[in-house]
Amino acid sequence: MGSLNLVVPLVMWGREAPTHDISCVLFTHDCHTVVTGSRDGQMCVWDFDPPTLKLTPRCLLVGHTASVVCLAQGGNARGTSFVVSSSENGEMCTWDLRDGRCVEVLRSANVHSSMTTYQMLNVKDVRLFCVGNYPEILVYDPHTLDVLFSLAARIQPDWISALHILRPPRRNDEVVLGVTTGGWVKVWTVSEREVRPREPIYEHESKMIHSLNALCLVCCTYNQRTVLIVSQDDWQIYDAGDFSQLCRVGATAGDRWMGGDFLSADRVIVWTDMGRAYIYKLPTKLLRGKAVSCIVESRAFHNKQVEGDNPLMYGVVQPQNEEHLVNAPSWQFMMIPLESGAEKLLLRGDCEGQVMLWRLADVSEQQLQQISQAHPFQPLIFSPTLNHSMMKAWVAMIPPPIGVLDQLEGEKNPPRITASLFLPLQGRLACGREDGSIILVPATETIMLHLLHGKHHQYHNWAQPMVLRGHQGRVNCLLYPHGESPRYDMAHLVSGGIDFSIIVWDMYTGNLIHRFVVQAGQILQLLVPPPTCTPRIQNCICSVSEDHSVALLSIKERKLVLLASKHLYPVLNVKWRPEHDFLMVATHDGSVYVWQMETGHLDRVLQGVTAEEVLGACDEHSTAPGSGSGGAGSDTGLANPAVHLFRGLRHRNLAAIRHAAQRGIQQVLGEQNNYQDIHDSSKMRTCPLMIQGLRTNKQDANSHVLFFDIEALIVQLLSDEYTLMSPGTLEANELIMSSQYQRMNVLTHPASPEAAKKIAEFFGKVKDKAGEMEKKMKEKDKHDEAQLSPSKFHNILGRAKDKATNMEKKIRERDQQGLLSRVKESAESVQNLIQNKVEQSGFRPTTLSSAKDGSGSGRVQIPRHLDVTAQTLQIGQMLMSLLHSWGLDGSLDQTCENILGLLKPRVPVSYGLISKSGYMSLFMPTWHPVREAEMPQINLPPDLAAELPPEMVKLEHRTQVFTGRGHWEVSPALTTHHLLALVSVANTLQDMNAATLIPEQERRRKNHIQSSRANQSVTNHEDEFSRQQSVIKQGWSTLTALHTVLLPDCVVAAGAPTYQPPMVEILARRWQDRCQEVREAAQALLKTELSRMGPEGRQKLIEIWSPHLPTHTEPLPTGPTNYNNQETPHPPRPEHPATKTTSGTPSVNATVNGTSGNSSSGGTTSERTMEPHPHLDEDHYDEEMDGETCREVVAQSEGRRKQATAIILLGVIGAYHGQDSAEGFGLGNLAMQTSKALAYLVLAPAGPKLPAHTPLRRAAIDLIGRGFPVWEPYLDVAKVLLALLDFCADTDRLAPSMKYGLPLIPEADSCRTASNALTLIAEARPPAFITTMAREVARFNALQQNAQSLQLNIHNTVLHRAKTEILRVMEYLIVHKRCHIMDLMVEVMDIVLHCVDPGHLKSRGLNEVFPSICGFPQVSHCPHTRRIATGAKNGSIAMYELRAYKCQMIPAHATAVTALSFSPDGKYLASCSMGENKLSFWQTSSGMFGLGASQTKCTKTYSTVPVPDIVRMNPHRLPKLVWISNKTVVHMMADGTEHRFNA
Repeated sequence: MGSLNLVVPLVMWGREAPTHDISCVLFTHDCHTVVTGSRDGQMCVWDFDPPTLKLTPRCLLVGHTASVVCLAQGGNARGTSFVVSSSENGEMCTWDLRDGRCVEVLRSANVHSSMTTYQMLNVKDVRLFCVGNYPEILVYDPHTLDVLFSLAARIQPDWISALHILRPPRRNDEVVLGVTTGGWVKVWTVSEREVRPREPIYEHESKMIHSLNALCLVCCTYNQRTVLIVSQDDWQIYDAGDFSQLCRVGATAGDRWMGGDFLSADRVIVWTDMGRAYIYKLPTKLLRGKAVSCIVESRAFHNKQVEGDNPLMYGVVQPQNEEHLVNAPSWQFMMIPLESGAEKLLLRGDCEGQVMLWRLADVSEQQLQQISQAHPFQPLIFSPTLNHSMMKAWVAMIPPPIGVLDQLEGEKNPPRITASLFLPLQGRLACGREDGSIILVPATETIMLHLLHGKHHQYHNWAQPMVLRGHQGRVNCLLYPHGESPRYDMAHLVSGGIDFSIIVWDMYTGNLIHRFVVQAGQILQLLVPPPTCTPRIQNCICSVSEDHSVALLSIKERKLVLLASKHLYPVLNVKWRPEHDFLMVATHDGSVYVWQMETGHLDRVLQGVTAEEVLGACDEHSTAPGSGSGGAGSDTGLANPAVHLFRGLRHRNLAAIRHAAQRGIQQVLGEQNNYQDIHDSSKMRTCPLMIQGLRTNKQDANSHVLFFDIEALIVQLLSDEYTLMSPGTLEANELIMSSQYQRMNVLTHPASPEAAKKIAEFFGKVKDKAGEMEKKMKEKDKHDEAQLSPSKFHNILGRAKDKATNMEKKIRERDQQGLLSRVKESAESVQNLIQNKVEQSGFRPTTLSSAKDGSGSGRVQIPRHLDVTAQTLQIGQMLMSLLHSWGLDGSLDQTCENILGLLKPRVPVSYGLISKSGYMSLFMPTWHPVREAEMPQINLPPDLAAELPPEMVKLEHRTQVFTGRGHWEVSPALTTHHLLALVSVANTLQDMNAATLIPEQERRRKNHIQSSRANQSVTNHEDEFSRQQSVIKQGWSTLTALHTVLLPDCVVAAGAPTYQPPMVEILARRWQDRCQEVREAAQALLKTELSRMGPEGRQKLIEIWSPHLPTHTEPLPTGPTNYNNQETPHPPRPEHPATKTTSGTPSVNATVNGTSGNSSSGGTTSERTMEPHPHLDEDHYDEEMDGETCREVVAQSEGRRKQATAIILLGVIGAYHGQDSAEGFGLGNLAMQTSKALAYLVLAPAGPKLPAHTPLRRAAIDLIGRGFPVWEPYLDVAKVLLALLDFCADTDRLAPSMKYGLPLIPEADSCRTASNALTLIAEARPPAFITTMAREVARFNALQQNAQSLQLNIHNTVLHRAKTEILRVMEYLIVHKRCHIMDLMVEVMDIVLHCVDPGHLKSRGLNEVFPSICGFPQVSHCPHTRRIATGAKNGSIAMYELRAYKCQMIPAHATAVTALSFSPDGKYLASCSMGENKLSFWQTSSGMFGLGASQTKCTKTYSTVPVPDIVRMNPHRLPKLVWISNKTVVHMMADGTEHRFNA
């Protein structure tokens, strides 16, 4: 699966169970779980119920690429148990047994043959002692897979073949016994206190014994001096005191010993590779008439053996039926302590997938004596108590598990599916079968048919298959060449079979186009050459056959181009060197054959190191920039629609093609590209649903794994929705804020007097061109209504593009507001016209690619082309229907079925979970999280229950319990991913103007949106539609509330003993997910979960994560944050000369005259990142490193991830609960550390270790805004605000609103987040924001006066570049925080005049330029004299001289100035103070001939009527001053009373 985001896997297992060739087996200590590893690399987790001895396969763990060699228990933590597995190629994994989630992965050169778990003294966690193909014992931490220490040998170092750990009585250390392959026994004494990292512990004793290649070494539990050593040829008993041999038993003919253990002090059980185990009684001696057991302390035991002293074999453990095993089985003996004694269990797993369990009953001495005296000798036979397998579990399921082709009628025993291929562009699934047939079915329809109830079961043509017949025997492989490269015909499907043939099919007609039979073996693999090959090779496909040959077959010429058939060994790999025309074939013997593709000659044969270097050079070349396969240079030009179109075709994504075409038309028609270059297009290439075939063995039938990519689904839904909206509609729905930012941007730039005239002329031209285009299209309609060829379509677009090139340039030169929206609407109408004509003609972008490539020969190629929108809705319908909690709220269930379009599941769904490194756990259909005895009664009508067969009633019962409560009882990780998917998609559908998943309603809704663009009038139909939409929106809101807030209580109320809550660390890592809807869902779920925990739960969380929080004195994360698939980071913000400082501490960021400068000590920063991507928590490290270096890199990455998670998690707790003193934040150390960590992430300079735009930095920006009141005491507010302004300096160009759901490029996302954080800070602490910004503006003005002498470019400073954003925040405060603005009116005016360009105030009044601030009576502007007066809270008047760019403070009143107003001629200024009830007139005089400083003097003062206290408390009812003539002013009260005063 190639998706790198939130993915929900789902498995359709089919009627046949997967094979499971068991290579190792593990019985956990709690006796509730059995884990088996297979030779194919998969692992199976089984649930075991001791009272009923019932074994149930629970989940399949997929990840190992080689045979699993050994298993060991990894201890317990956080209420779950772990298991560690190791494979024969050095892979080592730690798995969570609850859900099979892989929590840690290690790949090293050390291959382990045995792992032993041991709890050391005074150590909290268990330790893992490993031996294998290396001359030491490695001790691992099972949770992190770090090597803690090693045990090495000084004398005769060799591979350790077996070991045993014990703690002698009355000692505080552990003794480790090990035996080497050469027969040396070594003893180590280990104490945790003496362990030193990287220093091995050497053995204390060594001795040579007669045991080579020992397989097992066990000390007796009852007497630690008795030691059992088992090798293939014999087993021996030794005295641990001096390691003298006490007895020996050889293997019988045909058997080989594999291991053994002690049943008691004098009895052992030893098992063989033939599937049997033998129980022995160790020899005893008569001493002074008293029977003495085989205890090595007995001196008589060391005497020379005599006849009759050999161990007595008295029991055989064997299966009931005779069996012939191909591979040796795996065994484990376990003793369970009980009150009545010890329960002895023996577990065996074999190559047939069977798990057998024996309960070994004790045999008394009397029974033993009877057995020994019987003639002939008959040992006891122990039959298995339990014998189970996956195959038996499958057979017991009635009805059987569902498969993708179960809908085919008339096939009682259908052929196995041997090859599968999903075609996202067509929405179809191709399945090759064992009988040679190929079945093509609609993928989403087929899945809905099997998994969901609904009306589709009544349609006879639903999920109708197409059958292709041509192969004689099994179909081995399928290839869709067009899906790999658009140069191939999109109708061609290629298949290879066991009959040596390769067939090219026409997918749409079902015809066999051509059959190639050129190789003398079954076809194993089909490949596509890279796009940089020669044109002839580009039309070929490559096939690999079992006869060791490789062929290049030309589909276009329908003939063989190259047959490479001189390989002596099977083909391992095929690689390409297009620039040299070479085909490289690597074989199993390590050779590399180099073939010339055009001539077909074998150029050379390479071996050894040279062969490896040549193959490595092919890999390096394929990833180089510009090599045709995508490199570093391929990400440039993301805004170019041609690039999007090519990528969409290459990645078989029709939605991407439509999106690219849409963007191309918008650019042709002069659309503004403000929001076109900010989208992150990486998800446009991904299909929301991918289907992958799964086989545990080559001989198995294919199961199918469905991968629902949540982000891709959301992107497709929102892309379709936004495409239907005009810019005006987007603006009305608050998805974009172009008009607001455009208005602010115009105010901050110089005004041109010719701008209005230019734009008016330009708009007239646009209107004329639109009319001409419409007229031409109407004329064209008359001649050819039905057809519009792709070439003509391109001609129209080309002409429009040529005419519109200047249009786009002129729009960018705009200097005035008001006409942009009309330009957009005009361009939008032309765009709609072209789109309608395209749709009427039946034109598809995919036909364009076929015509362009010369393939298809004019044939209609899309008879079965699935509408992408319909397919996306079906995928969303499936996902939401399967994830919804049915049965918890009856009224909501009815709403979901009748209004929202959800369908009830038919069967309990087998989910999967993708975890670290892409490893998967897939739940089995045989397992149900709720036991049958605990299930509530079925909710089914009695008459329906009587009609259905009992097995169907039982299935419905299991389905209801699973979808309601069982789904949420599995594990926290599964709950987290499913809640994220469910809530994010539900929010998306709610935000899409209340979309529904019912196809008919959705079509009506979209038609309504399109019609409303043309007709803005409101009708009765509009009212009815609005009512329907409100009902739908309420339904989605209720569904979201159920799964966000109410789910824990509802699940417990439904009878669940425990609800598995979501994992807060996963939600924290998703706090700033790239997808806005997933981000908001994670934030809502995390806030709800933290609230549900209560203070005690949050305190425990703080105690767990606070140790990972960095202190402010140590360096903070400076590693590239790749979390959530952050692609190539944007270039860091330019650093200007004014930003450079000489400070060396990381926490100090100098602010030089309005420019934020960041510097840190480069030598002390440590690289720490947070990266839950790709594949949800995967670590990337170089596999070419040695094991130790890899482990260091991975350990550092894990530490960085935990540190970043701690910062976000504690930041969220502090932001939402930090003001409560009980939370531990208060004015304490925790709040300071968290604030310093967040501040550092915001202020740290951009660099290769910490790029400017990463999710971790974005999360810190967001959390500083959300929790600013908590962090403020520990922050340098000025630095933080300047840093945030630096991020959003280009807001007018980059950022849409927070409601805009499509993924943005990192730069735009950071810009939007910083803008939102500034708004939150200003809203939470308006005085702090205003005073800080006023202070920085004053510093900027001082710097501006001296900029020339300091040689500084003032235009590069933050305060200059971020004027638009500052003005936006100030307008927000003026509207929402009026009281705070009145108290700081002078500072506010300083900031506003800094942002607004003075040129706008030359010809227009302040009430026209920035009307919001003129709503305060303390502000007055005189356009004639170009002065602005502002009243201060201290009674002063600030007089701004716009001509001279200076401000004069006039002491006017003793209390706050309530109102100010200039006379119409500008000669007088009237001021009023409500506190002292006084009104004054002021007159400004200048010196002789305008020279000298101007002076403002008070000419008259009057007393005013006292204002009631109730009016004083209301800032909206303050008195105003209104001039009715040049010398008369009216003092107007809020109640309408007036008082006149003359100047």
